[in-house]
Amino acid sequence: MQSRSIRIIGAVAALFASLPFWAGAHATPAQPKNSPAGQMPFGLYTVINLGPEPTAAVLNERGQAASTSFPDRASRFFDGDRLWPIGSLGGGASSVAGINDRGVVVGASATAAEAGDQAYAWTLAGGIRALPGALPSIAIDINERGEIVGAVASPDWAGRAVRWNPDGGVTLLGPPLHVYSAGIAINNRGYATGFATDGSTPLHATFWDRAGAQTDLSPSATGSGVGQRINERNEVAGVINDRPFDPWKGLFWSPVTGTTRIDAGVDFRLGDLNNRGEVVGSGEVDNLRRAVRWAPGRGVTRLAVEAGLHSHALDINERGEIAGWTQRSTSEGTIWRAVLWPSYTAMAVDLTTRLYRAPAGLVLQEALALNDNGTILARSNAGLVMLRPGLRGTDAPVLGPIVGLPVTVEVGQDLASTLNFVDNGWTQTHQVSVDWGDGCPSPAPTLTEFGGSGQVRLQHRFCATGYYSIKVLVTDSGGRATELQRDVFVEQPGRAALGGQGTLNGGAASTVPGHRPAPLRFALWTPLDGAAASGDAATGAPVVSLAGPFHFRGETVTRASSTGEGRARVEGTGRLDGRAGYHFVLEAVAGGAGRDRLRIRVAHADAATGAEVVDYDNGAAQPAVGADRTVVTEGRLTLRR
Repeated sequence: MQSRSIRIIGAVAALFASLPFWAGAHATPAQPKNSPAGQMPFGLYTVINLGPEPTAAVLNERGQAASTSFPDRASRFFDGDRLWPIGSLGGGASSVAGINDRGVVVGASATAAEAGDQAYAWTLAGGIRALPGALPSIAIDINERGEIVGAVASPDWAGRAVRWNPDGGVTLLGPPLHVYSAGIAINNRGYATGFATDGSTPLHATFWDRAGAQTDLSPSATGSGVGQRINERNEVAGVINDRPFDPWKGLFWSPVTGTTRIDAGVDFRLGDLNNRGEVVGSGEVDNLRRAVRWAPGRGVTRLAVEAGLHSHALDINERGEIAGWTQRSTSEGTIWRAVLWPSYTAMAVDLTTRLYRAPAGLVLQEALALNDNGTILARSNAGLVMLRPGLRGTDAPVLGPIVGLPVTVEVGQDLASTLNFVDNGWTQTHQVSVDWGDGCPSPAPTLTEFGGSGQVRLQHRFCATGYYSIKVLVTDSGGRATELQRDVFVEQPGRAALGGQGTLNGGAASTVPGHRPAPLRFALWTPLDGAAASGDAATGAPVVSLAGPFHFRGETVTRASSTGEGRARVEGTGRLDGRAGYHFVLEAVAGGAGRDRLRIRVAHADAATGAEVVDYDNGAAQPAVGADRTVVTEGRLTLRR
């Protein structure tokens, strides 16, 4: 399809996951630097805050966007000027997966029942509506004609790829299968791609024509494959391997040439495909992840970055501009930077250096999506932001990160932090409010401002251990407001606890075929059994939240204990994509930066036999070559004993 619809960190694998088988100093702002001809050699961007850290974010050609935040799984729509809540189908949570240029958003939403998530379509004018089909179901992509692809459950199939049509009808994609299939992407001609299996073979990349007739794109009967992108020439990009648990390679298929393997290194990760047949992504070479661009007839080109940096390309537009990230490991942790390659032959540009009047302290960490007009969605240390080319964003205040607040603090610790902001209304005044999440009293924030820039000073002393979301709201005298959300772990000396937030490399189901490895976000905090509390501090509720190849929310922790040598084990129950009746086991190793490990196992009991069915296990089987999928690649774990 023509609009940019980029799923981030694992959202492509958020397909039907609940089915039993799925298993502070002020920085000087960048100023325009004109060439002798009076033209900017590389443009500047204004910043627009779009909400907290996302698990999914999509962007269309009109500069509208939708996103889902973590860990609360709240979804929002940005109409180009203001943010609007998407809401849910009664269950209080939803996830976005696709958007078209008409501003129609699709995804999956929790319902009031316990049968699992339901596919939905949403518009600003009409709100959210459920798409037909048995639960669980998910809508994953939408084209400009209003045709939607995804998957639904039914008594006859564990899961079935479908196309919802604008007239309300549903087209089944492919022949009846005994296991499952799902549509992942659709172009404006109504052709789609995704995956399918009949249970006798691994999951295979698949192409469907307008009538739903199916073509298998995986050349190896013993290997796996997933079609993830399709362009207007009916060309498909995805990933394939030749044997189970082999490292992934890139897949390119066209009706003319058939299937081509893209060998860009170990563990290929797809970014995007444009209408010129150009594919971007990354692979590992000599233990270094390298961003690449591949094109028919030209092969693989490695995108230029400084020596020693990891890199990945997430999106490419029709002009050949490429968005992504670089990563550098240091003794103090990992440094991420959002970058743009102006062309596949150019050096990566650090987008943080190209911001006009940005708040002090703002750092862009990952460029997630890029449209043909040059608008970019990026992850930053202040949450999800939009970068709009030019010198003007919206009339709402632009907030930077909370500076001086550690990720982990102690009960009773005096905390002083600051937040900087800018506003294009130079004469406006501002008010600020703060919710610290723990219900404890704190001094009112103070604010100083002049000429469209300001700083908020915050003070607080947490009185309860737990995992809390701090929310700072800055409102200008014109009535426009922007909220910043920041999570924090509160610990108490003498009370053993496990906490952490970050990203894993991915995971694989141990007992069922067809589960594609994908990155997984986690947030967890729980006291550990047998901990002797000192003092009388209150304790917050345990938190276990997972998002990426599925959404899991813990409801109860039945056991949490330290097992020695920086290790802990947590067991409990929760909901997988809104569906009740699941239990989980977490095994954590807090080894320090770069050495933290988290194994996650989610399972349920078969309704007929009572036997355990494993839905997800990122440690059951590891590839012969490639990264350990239990490694915490971003963020970290803390184990207090």
